[in-house]
Amino acid sequence: MRQAGRYLPEYREIRKLHTFLEMCHTPEVVAEVTLQPVRRFDLDAAIVFSDILVFLPALGLPVEFPEGGPKVSRPIGAPEDVERLGSLDPGRHIPEIYDAVSLCVERLDGSHPLFGFCGAPFTLACYAIEGQGSKEFARARAFLLRHERAGHQLLDKLAESAAAHLVAQVKAGATAVQVFDTWAGLLGRRDFDEFSRPYLERIVTAVKPLGVPVFVFARGVPAAWQAGLGAHVHSLDWRADLAESRRVLAPAGLQGNLDPVLLASSKLRAVATATAMCEEMRDTQAYVFNLGHGVLPETPVENVAAVIDAVHAVKLARRAA
Repeated sequence: MRQAGRYLPEYREIRKLHTFLEMCHTPEVVAEVTLQPVRRFDLDAAIVFSDILVFLPALGLPVEFPEGGPKVSRPIGAPEDVERLGSLDPGRHIPEIYDAVSLCVERLDGSHPLFGFCGAPFTLACYAIEGQGSKEFARARAFLLRHERAGHQLLDKLAESAAAHLVAQVKAGATAVQVFDTWAGLLGRRDFDEFSRPYLERIVTAVKPLGVPVFVFARGVPAAWQAGLGAHVHSLDWRADLAESRRVLAPAGLQGNLDPVLLASSKLRAVATATAMCEEMRDTQAYVFNLGHGVLPETPVENVAAVIDAVHAVKLARRAA
């Protein structure tokens, strides 16, 4: 996750020339940044360079990306604000995003599968209501609880648009997709079942007929709560136990879940831990090694390379056995 980004010097050079939004909406830049980590590392897949908030402006929620993090300049403050929101028409509103996906596929030329992605409705609602990042998203959660009808109307609109966004990426050439519910772990069990789970299920159901693998990342949500979502693969954060998650979520596959802080801080420990994780999952066919969240900006490039090499070493040993 977050293959490209501030830990790569070549990314930082491009970032000097463009705003973040310019990068996301310029197919040539998207393709270049998407391929940077693939050129540098022995990765098994590429992830299109984009952002989970990229389609919110099409709904009437303008987004800016100052240095402190994303901001929605006209956040939702009352139920009537939800009434005014539109829906995403992918080809009309943001065709350049899908042109970028197609260009990435063309540049990869069959060498790697390409992941597309979207934000989950609850996580998108957090930003749409709060207006910016937050540790607790208390205002957003309070809105959903206080204005139940408007809250579900908002989540409906976001689910419809997120599904359309993923479908458009698949039609443009993405060979797998992932749904990021980054803030779902703020919810208790009952609220997760009301405000997150049904909308994740709707997105998975909408995309599965296209025949591509659908991954779901519900950060901080216990595996038992996610059982039966319908995803092909569940991506786990670094706090999840692989063996327990495998037991609870079978027959779905697993992705994860090395601690990004470990990757950033200790090459030797990161390599040892990654090797142990892969050994633990050797008898699991549907397992994708990954981080438990995105690469941190301060991560040494050599740490990333060492962990990727260690994972491939386990894979090669398994094939030779």
